Amino acid sequence: MTNISEPIRFCFDERKATAAAALLLELAGGTMEYLCLIKLLYFADRDAIDAFGHPITGDRYVAMKHGPVLSQTYNLVKRAVFTKLTTGTVWDEHIEGAGRYRLRLKKHPGVGVLSQAEIDVLMEVFQRYRTRDTWSLRDETHALPEWDDPGDSAVEIRVEEILQVLGKGEAEVAAVRQHAREEAHFNRLIDR
Repeated sequence: MTNISEPIRFCFDERKATAAAALLLELAGGTMEYLCLIKLLYFADRDAIDAFGHPITGDRYVAMKHGPVLSQTYNLVKRAVFTKLTTGTVWDEHIEGAGRYRLRLKKHPGVGVLSQAEIDVLMEVFQRYRTRDTWSLRDETHALPEWDDPGDSAVEIRVEEILQVLGKGEAEVAAVRQHAREEAHFNRLIDR
């Protein structure tokens, strides 16, 4: 039996993270500052957790100096923007760096890996924040109750913390934990 205090962990899905990022980039005209994209993806995952009990990307969340970020997605962004290295990943096929602080959509992967509900969340997040600049988005993430300034380091934001600040009770947290365990078990089975 798994310890109930074990952190809730979803399985990162690079295909879904890429499709979500591509959709947001497309809505923004094909290019966007990477910090803005990361904030929009965080808001979308947070809204999905609130609405459905699971995120879109399955990523881990960390508090950094400029607010919460999706950890593995941030690593993909850094590689695209700062190193220009490509490794043949799904992300690399569809999204590239465009200058020092921007990302560009190379080709859209389609949204087939996303549910209609996830697409709706992404569209709603884009509409909600489309007129905001990067720094006001950053400031808004600083006001989220799950974020604490880690200085120059990175500190994990547990899914349980997000659920708590969203007002979810113990039964809802337990259901999310069970869903994450089942997803991880299923992924282990199909990876064999």
